[in-house]
Amino acid sequence: MKTRRKFLVAAAALTAATALTLTGCSTGASSTGSTDDGKTKIAVLLYSQGFEFMVALGQGIKDKADELGVEVTILDAKGDSSAQISQIQDQLAQGVDGFVLSPNNSDELVPGVQMIHDAGKQVVTVDSIVTGELADAAVAYNNELAGKLGAEELARLMDETGTALEFEGAKGAYHATLRGNGFKEGIAEFPDIQVISRDAQWTADNALAITVDNFTADPSINGLFSHNDEMVRGIVSGLDQIGKSAKVGESGHIPLVGVDGTPLALDRIREGTQDATMNQDPFVMGALALSTMVDILNGETVEKLQLTEPSLITKENVDDPDLWGNVFTN
Repeated sequence: MKTRRKFLVAAAALTAATALTLTGCSTGASSTGSTDDGKTKIAVLLYSQGFEFMVALGQGIKDKADELGVEVTILDAKGDSSAQISQIQDQLAQGVDGFVLSPNNSDELVPGVQMIHDAGKQVVTVDSIVTGELADAAVAYNNELAGKLGAEELARLMDETGTALEFEGAKGAYHATLRGNGFKEGIAEFPDIQVISRDAQWTADNALAITVDNFTADPSINGLFSHNDEMVRGIVSGLDQIGKSAKVGESGHIPLVGVDGTPLALDRIREGTQDATMNQDPFVMGALALSTMVDILNGETVEKLQLTEPSLITKENVDDPDLWGNVFTN
């Protein structure tokens, strides 16, 4: 998602200027003959490699390519829809067999998907969707369930009473809409909890300001839900500024639940500044998207929409070595 902490370690990121071509070692997938060595060639277009989640998603695709014996070219659009359209044109000119697309914007990539289909090629979207369900298949996260489970956990931590402050992603955004719907559905099961919803635009800076402003207006707020873990960074800073930074187990602690399961979120859970997060595994998502594209190229029937499921991360399981945030760090 375009909601994660900027990943500044250059060795782990893929640059936008240069495509990184990754060739699998096995011969498990059939080929349409697009490369000299007979390997199937798939273009992977990610909206940004500036976030840990997207770097991990790209790695999941690379690992699956090694397993299936296909060639993938991973390109970074740096959050620019026009760049993704240009990448589609370039990759079509190079004769790729298919596309895995993480769209920068669901509406703005509609012409790109139409361009792919006009060329007689197929596309699988990953993490987000393209408006109109135009893609041949989509692999995404069960955002609505993540919001609902997050609401249930927050309500438990709030003893099912009080006022919850919801930090929303950008209004109208695919992930924000679904997570918000799920959260509101879940929290509605607890009639003694009132909700204040604020549009934080996915950013930590906005979340910090919203934290300070809303606690100033209503000091009774006793629960916090963030649509992603990146905004939690700002929430924690805001709580510190207003003297409400008590950790889990300390008097005055304000429960805080996020979504994504990023490495920093896991660290905060260990430290006691964040209570929980909903895991969203990009390694699994990337692998599933690529295998779905290969299945389509092999003439197999695939589900139109496949969702990866959320799971709750708390201090009880934060050190699980299989959590993507721990895998990524290691």
